Amino acid sequence: MNRTWIHALLLTGVILVLAGCGLTVEEQATSGISKAQTVFSSEPAVSNKSIGNIQLYLPKGYGMEKGIDKSNYTLIDGKDSYILFVNPNETMESRLHYTILKEDPSSEVLQEKTYEADDIFGFSAIVRQPEEKYQLVVNVGGVKLTTISEGKKIDEKLQQMMKVVKSVRVIDEQK
Repeated sequence: MNRTWIHALLLTGVILVLAGCGLTVEEQATSGISKAQTVFSSEPAVSNKSIGNIQLYLPKGYGMEKGIDKSNYTLIDGKDSYILFVNPNETMESRLHYTILKEDPSSEVLQEKTYEADDIFGFSAIVRQPEEKYQLVVNVGGVKLTTISEGKKIDEKLQQMMKVVKSVRVIDEQK
C-alpha cells in the first residue's frame, strides 16, 4: 500500500511539472510572430488549391469553402475555422488592414509586428478578445486571414496562416 501512495505522489508531481512547462500566451505570440516573419521572408508555398478566382496553398488537413462573395472564404482545420478575405484591388504594399487595426479603439492588441520586403507589406497581430480568447490576424497586401484562438498553438497557427496568406494569387478573370 505504501508503494501505491509513492507512485501516486510521483505521478502527480510529474503531471504538475509538465503542466507548468506549457508556453504562456505571450510566449506563444512572440514565437508565432517570429515564425510568421520567417515565412513572410521566404518564397511562397506552391499552390495546391483553387477556388473562385484564387489559387493558394492549404496545409494538409485544411478544407476550404466559398463565402458570401468572391472575396470571402472559410478555411476549416478540425474544430478551427479561419476567415480568408481577398481584395484583388489592393496592391501587395497595401497597409489598409493594418491601419484599420491600429485605428480601432476597441482593439486590445497583445502583440503585433509588421514585415516589409520587395514592395510587399504584411503584418501579424494577436488581439485580446473576451473570455480569454485571442483573435489572430495575418495579412499580406490585400489578403487577410483571421481566426479566434483559445490561447493554444498560437505559434503554430500564425506560422500556418502566414504560409496560406503569402501563397494567395488572384487569377485574372478576363483570360
